[in-house]
Order: sequence, then C-alpha cells, then structure tokens
Amino acid sequence: MHATAIRDLNFEQLKDRLSGLRQAVHSALQLHGPCTTRALAHKAGLDILTVRPRVTELVELGFAECTGREAGEGVYRALNYNEAARAFGERQAIARGEGVQQSFL
Repeated sequence: MHATAIRDLNFEQLKDRLSGLRQAVHSALQLHGPCTTRALAHKAGLDILTVRPRVTELVELGFAECTGREAGEGVYRALNYNEAARAFGERQAIARGEGVQQSFL
C-alpha cells in the first residue's frame, strides 16, 4: 500500500487493516516491546520472517514506531489506538497543508 493510499483512508478504515498477523504482531509488540524484531520474534514464539514484514506494515500504517537502534537493528514500540489516532490526525493536517501544534515534553 502506498503512502498516498494510507493518507486517503480514515482512521477507522486504517484500524480495520489491523487484523490477522498484523494484529498478532501489534499485540506482541505491546506486550514485549520496545524491542528489535528479532527479540520480538523470539519472545512471541513467531518466525522472524513473519514479524519483520508485519512490523514494517505497522510502522507504515502508524501503529508502531522506531525508537532507536540496538546492535544494528531498529528498536520498535507499538502505539496504542489513541496515540495512532493522534498521529494520524497530524499526518492528515500536514497533507492538507495545515499547521500542527507540537506538544511540549
């Protein structure tokens, strides 16, 4: 799925794309993360060739993010639905050419 196709979906349609293996990997990442895809596969008892593409899809859909690197691999964490919805709204606003209020941490 291309970035423009993802941009054109609404959040409920996007959330509906979390099913099957994507949902299983998202749940495992919420439970065991933040971690590398290799560590996630080991902890969740899943094949690395199942985990890596699903984590990539989750990042593209906005339900996971890379938080750093460890031993040359990305460290990923799952975003909960509220975080994903907020990030989705910000991406939509940027796509429309609107400004986005940055939060202060």
